[in-house]
Amino acid sequence: MRRRRADGRLTIGGLVEALRDEFPDLSISKVRYLEERGLLTPQRTSGGYRTYAQGDVRRLRSILTLQRDEFLPLDVIRDRLARGLAASGGVSPAVSVTQSADRGGGLRRGDRLVSWDEALDISGVDDAFMRQLVDFRLLDRRVDSTGGMAVTETDVEIARICGLLSRFGLEPRNLRLTRSSVEREATVIEQVAAPALRSPHAERREQGERQVADLGALLAGLFQLLLTKDMRALIR
Repeated sequence: MRRRRADGRLTIGGLVEALRDEFPDLSISKVRYLEERGLLTPQRTSGGYRTYAQGDVRRLRSILTLQRDEFLPLDVIRDRLARGLAASGGVSPAVSVTQSADRGGGLRRGDRLVSWDEALDISGVDDAFMRQLVDFRLLDRRVDSTGGMAVTETDVEIARICGLLSRFGLEPRNLRLTRSSVEREATVIEQVAAPALRSPHAERREQGERQVADLGALLAGLFQLLLTKDMRALIR
């Protein structure tokens, strides 16, 4: 298909081209990934092709800018866009993270698998770096329906953020303590919610799932606030 249609809407290739100068790493795979994560909603032609208006171009520019300049996770970016706060400084990261987690946006029963090569393209890291993330248990390598290597969508986002951290000299081996800390917090949540989660009664199990989400939100918010307090001390 042509990059721009007669009605002025862009094809997915045209969308990538429109922003390629600003974001050289942008690819069709990344655009599709953002759509699957609920950040973009293109229209479809009768033949099933995606088409994008100028509003979609602006939205994608905002998403990519927040990723690049503020290093924000996609759930937080989604929250900012929903509130009309794409520009920096609209909401503090601590508030955004807590509110995002509180709605349970990060807790999905299923997590779509992404092929290894597609995950490399979307996250912007290379094969060796991705394998280091597996070695240090920051993400898990899976096998997809074709027998090929894959990771989950969540792991793709972890890889992207770890790639950004590496620009500051923080390599996967430096993040082992972070992984261990998360595992300890997950154990605390499990101890509190386990009786409800293991109940034979559906209503009780649902209560346990809410406990997991609520505890996770509170602990994530506490972690962010404690980190923010210590960061303020560094710049006094």
